Amino acid sequence: MERTQGIRTTLVEYTQAVIDHDWPALANDKLGQRTEALTKQLNEALMRLEPATSNQEKLWSFIAADIDALSDHRFIRLDAALAKPPVYIYVIIFGFLVTMACFGAYRPQGPLVVLVSFYTVFVGLVLFLIVKLSDPFQGDISVPPTAFEYLVEAMQSEIR
Repeated sequence: MERTQGIRTTLVEYTQAVIDHDWPALANDKLGQRTEALTKQLNEALMRLEPATSNQEKLWSFIAADIDALSDHRFIRLDAALAKPPVYIYVIIFGFLVTMACFGAYRPQGPLVVLVSFYTVFVGLVLFLIVKLSDPFQGDISVPPTAFEYLVEAMQSEIR
């Protein structure tokens, strides 16, 4: 228990660094340096652990897999931040332009102008929301790190 106290403290620091450093950095399409350093510390601390029993060896391999998954999830978050608008956005815009060209084949009448206006606003809103939701770390519709905040609280109470 005492041998892993430092690792648990580093894990809490790592989770707090995800909130304080990684999340704001992801808004600028980067990863935080503090979180990277703590990931390395976790890996080094894990390598220094020496399992004494076969059960501890199994647990050690599970912990190693979990720390590897932590690193993978950081890069998945970065990939989500760097993602460009998907191809279907361009297909929707092309289809919208073709449809609007078809509306242009008729003489402008009141109901047709109203219908085209509603259609334009609707498609514009859909495209706007898709583009805004495509990067979960930027803008007014960004995802807060609430799950990490709860995790930090739970781990801190466990350490005490």
